[in-house]
Amino acid sequence: MSRPQRPKTPYFPEDVDAYLSQISFPTEKYPKIGPEIARSKDGLEFLAALQGYQLASVPFENLILHYSSHRAITLDKDVLFDKIIASNCGRGGYCMENNLFFGNILKSLGFEVISTGARVAAGNGGCGGWSHQVNLVPLGDEVYMVDVGFGGEGPTRPMPLIDGVVSKWGATDAETRLTYKKGSKSWIPGMWSYEHRKSRSHNWTTVYSFGTTEFHPPDFEVMNFASSNRRTSFFTYRILVVKLLLDKEVGDITGAIILNGNEVKKRVYNKSEIIAELKTEEERVKALSKHFGIFLTDRERAGIRGTVTELK
Repeated sequence: MSRPQRPKTPYFPEDVDAYLSQISFPTEKYPKIGPEIARSKDGLEFLAALQGYQLASVPFENLILHYSSHRAITLDKDVLFDKIIASNCGRGGYCMENNLFFGNILKSLGFEVISTGARVAAGNGGCGGWSHQVNLVPLGDEVYMVDVGFGGEGPTRPMPLIDGVVSKWGATDAETRLTYKKGSKSWIPGMWSYEHRKSRSHNWTTVYSFGTTEFHPPDFEVMNFASSNRRTSFFTYRILVVKLLLDKEVGDITGAIILNGNEVKKRVYNKSEIIAELKTEEERVKALSKHFGIFLTDRERAGIRGTVTELK
């Protein structure tokens, strides 16, 4: 029997229920909401909790560019749902995959979501091209930037579009803020910058910048193609997996676990340690399972053979 025609929202209610179950979202504490609450200030607590559980359950990862035969990333909403939820293999994605998926979950819950592009800061003090994506979510009279696809220094909670307001990075000493810079001409839109610092004794560092212009699927397709295919994109020559750590007793993010190439590092509050140095593909596959709950199929494992990122 064929499945019912899709509703106006991106996902069916049962799809959203499957997602909430997979990320172990405490629906007894935060009952599922509808549009009336989702578009009001009362939706902020639910949104903040959902963002935390998403970050701790759905990893930032670019494995498909290395552990596959096709090495292609699709942003189709149904493919993303199958990869992240239906496959039950612990998979996530990189920025556009995770943020577009999360944005569609939010829309299916009744939130209004505007997706836009972002430029990641470069080491020379400038910035690169459009290679990142964030979501803008209006709640009552405020608009919040929500990002679940940047990895270790990305925001851990919704951030209001208010110049200079400081937010905590989880329960740690690190802090984040948004700052606004006017355009060089009165008719040129300004840009928001997302900034991070390790503690109050450290300087602020610009992580990325974004505007409020709505981006559409074709825009992200172009960005996705460049980010996943250019030889200068680190996604194509480095394996990176990041999952944030949620302490349910504390009720907040306390750190992250990161696989970068052949090394696994764990950071909790201000303490960081290397917990594994990987020498072979077998060791890396086991580390993905042990530390991230990611399970690769035999076909996926075979996809990395003969490539520059293979551990030999």
